[in-house]
Amino acid sequence: QGLDPYSACLHQGTERHAALASDLIEEFRAPIIDSLVTYLVNRRFVDAGNDFVYSNGGCFLNDSGRRKYLKAFLERMEEEIETDSGKQPKWDLLNQQIKAYKQFVYNPTELYKPYQIR
Repeated sequence: QGLDPYSACLHQGTERHAALASDLIEEFRAPIIDSLVTYLVNRRFVDAGNDFVYSNGGCFLNDSGRRKYLKAFLERMEEEIETDSGKQPKWDLLNQQIKAYKQFVYNPTELYKPYQIR
């Protein structure tokens, strides 16, 4: 959308972190990201012994885990969700919110309305 990915409001950007992406996904963290991770763990789609690598005091997805997560994420984003505008894929909802944020940045008199689960 032509915005600087390193300039954000909620997160601090670095040369390795495009903070605007973190800002824009924040309102979708619980309904999309957290719920997907919970689903994958509860349904045992990911396995702690085979899909993760433990290094430098952290736990990270390995190639197998990333493939499983990304496949599930893409499927989740294609699912339709009911909005004020009718049913639309979650990708479209995310793009709509990015455009609304951009409009707010260039015209702050128009308030930004974040996505709300209910």
